[in-house]
Amino acid sequence: MRTVQDPEAFYFYEAIDKPTGDVARNLADFLEKVKTVRSESLLFHFQRNDFQNWVGKTIGDSKLARKLGEISSTDNEEVRAHVSKTIENRLRELKEPFAHIVVGQDTAVILSPR
Repeated sequence: MRTVQDPEAFYFYEAIDKPTGDVARNLADFLEKVKTVRSESLLFHFQRNDFQNWVGKTIGDSKLARKLGEISSTDNEEVRAHVSKTIENRLRELKEPFAHIVVGQDTAVILSPR
């Protein structure tokens, strides 16, 4: 999971020229901020596609960016719930092992985690 420096961090705003002071430098930080920022900030960024743009272009997770882009809602708490759940699922997915390789004397077996 990528952590970025301050120039690439996600800075939360409630409106143009109205920063909240909340900053995220990786997906775990981002999730915590999404869960706690004021709903005005959440909707401001959501409606501008800022979340999916930052995740895709800065963090480099095109799969999560696409999933965030598929969320459609105008209700503040519904947006919060969907965005949070989508990020949580992706973080869980990223922590799963991809495969295990068991090597024997004459064979090798690849075991999928699912």
